[in-house]
Amino acid sequence: MTGDVMQAVMTTWVAKGLPARLDVAATAKLLGFTESDIQVLMAVGKLTPLGDPAPNAPKWFAAVEMIRLAADQDWLHKATKEISKYWRQKRERCQTRLPSTRLGKMEADEVN
Repeated sequence: MTGDVMQAVMTTWVAKGLPARLDVAATAKLLGFTESDIQVLMAVGKLTPLGDPAPNAPKWFAAVEMIRLAADQDWLHKATKEISKYWRQKRERCQTRLPSTRLGKMEADEVN
């Protein structure tokens, strides 16, 4: 982001009274992802929360950094690919488990 664009963003941000820290919901909305996608992006290292929160603690993100990422097409492309990769792998894991579960149930039904 160029200096002029960043200055305009910062001026708008201050004028609207936006907070310096964003929670997961606000971060997801700003970046155009779902809240569950934010967890995936943190897991793959694309997003880092502020401080060193415990795994079950609320996560906060720097608003200026999220604005910068929202304007970075290359980062958005890579983050979107990571999300797609995660959900594709999750579907594949579920599909490999389902046939054996169904077969086991059918075999159990035949025995009874």
